[in-house]
Amino acid sequence: MNITNIAAIQHLNISGRRIILSITFMVVILFANAQSFSEKNRIYLIGQITSNINGAPLKDHQVIITSDTTFEPSFNYLKKLFTDHEGYYYDTIVTDHQKGALKIYTFDYQGNYHDTIVHYRFNWSEDIVLFANLKIPVEPAAVIYQANFYFQKDPNGTNYLEYQFYDITNSVDVISGIWDFGDNATSNLQNPGHTYSEPGLYRVKLTVYIKSSLFHNPIQTTIVKIINVTAKNYFHMGGHVMAGYFPIDKGEAYLYKIEDKNYVAIDTAEFNGDLGFYYFYQLLEGEYLVKADLHHTSELYNQFMSTYYSNKLHWEEADTIFHYSTNFDYDIELVPNNQVLAGPGNISGEVSFGSDPKSINPACYVELILYDSDNHPMDICHSDENGQFSLPNLDLQMYYLYAEVTGKYTVPLFIELDQTNPEIDYVKITIGDYGVYGSISSGIENSLVSSASNIFPNPALSEININVKANIHSDLNYTVYNQQGITEIYGKISPDILSAWNLNISDLPSGLYYLRINSDSEEIVRRFIKK
Repeated sequence: MNITNIAAIQHLNISGRRIILSITFMVVILFANAQSFSEKNRIYLIGQITSNINGAPLKDHQVIITSDTTFEPSFNYLKKLFTDHEGYYYDTIVTDHQKGALKIYTFDYQGNYHDTIVHYRFNWSEDIVLFANLKIPVEPAAVIYQANFYFQKDPNGTNYLEYQFYDITNSVDVISGIWDFGDNATSNLQNPGHTYSEPGLYRVKLTVYIKSSLFHNPIQTTIVKIINVTAKNYFHMGGHVMAGYFPIDKGEAYLYKIEDKNYVAIDTAEFNGDLGFYYFYQLLEGEYLVKADLHHTSELYNQFMSTYYSNKLHWEEADTIFHYSTNFDYDIELVPNNQVLAGPGNISGEVSFGSDPKSINPACYVELILYDSDNHPMDICHSDENGQFSLPNLDLQMYYLYAEVTGKYTVPLFIELDQTNPEIDYVKITIGDYGVYGSISSGIENSLVSSASNIFPNPALSEININVKANIHSDLNYTVYNQQGITEIYGKISPDILSAWNLNISDLPSGLYYLRINSDSEEIVRRFIKK
């Protein structure tokens, strides 16, 4: 479907002599599929096309902006623009996607392809300013003098409003120059420093006068560059996950941001085989924790333990990632589960969120680590999609059972297996607001609502579907909760529509979630990923 739209680039909260992008232009957006956008998230894209020889801006040069479907297959976007006299192009992209990437490309005078990719993420803001500059070859010509410069933000590491500018004009015959910093301040120094009074987008202009000859006026040349003065910096992060000598086959990497001693789940990267890399793009600088684990469909599931960056089993012991530059070397080697057990004992039970029986939600795929009395890890397992777990073939001895939940302090549960009680079937692990606690109860009442399919599609963008076959005639409750057990969506379902029920999840942030459908005594739980 073709949509023609006359768009005006907004002020971007800028006043005075700071940059005001008020260019009105006709744009044509080509969608492979019809798609409606909310007004929730906006990307302000700014880029400059320049010569790779002298930095001269290239005007009237075509630029193509596309969505990178490698990162978000369901987002289809294409726009063609032309640069202005300063070599700049501008675009405003409205999207309801939480994260993704854009590819910007152009062609040089010989028809050679040049591109760059920018990533966006809306965890911290509903508006993002992105820059995508390209330097490309131009037709050979006589020496053309061109004003040019580069800049360094916060050169002393003490003030994000401070910038250092460097003149790199391609001439040794510069007579003089004048800097205009875009905030009513100027300088005639060759390499000046400047401190802005407030954040914003600024047009920095350098005008240089170059000696020509004895009988000619000096050559005047100018360059304009847009800079984003902001206290916030965004960088990329990633690494390689190994399971023994080989890359992880199917797994997930979980990202947590540390804020005031709280661990906030930011993103989940699901990946399959080959090289075993995980990536998190466009992250606000700060402190993070990364955990990797095998997917429950992996052939190695429960043969390796979930492991944090720095190859630690517990979040309290893991190294904090101080994220102040792009780094793809945060590699993780999963800790192996080397125990071979063949005893008569068994420990089983359930893991759930919340201590209120009326609001308990099963906790799916939570790792449980079993330690002996000397605090040596003996075995691991994960709760299944209904929160159930089992540790079979145990020797008759004393154990400590530990649930690994990032950011939650866990009190290990003491369990003793002996000839009288070789099996403990009623262990209850509860993930509360401030910690994880265990108990041995007298029994578990938990059965399924007849039968249910898996959620599809999964991962999902805007809607999930599930087929449920129920044997009851009263309404059922449904709850969608996140990895911390916090309820995001809830409501009631008539059993008449359960056979093909769907749920709108478009307002959920990207991440891992659980869908629970239950009556007073029956329930099913399914896990899904919101893209």
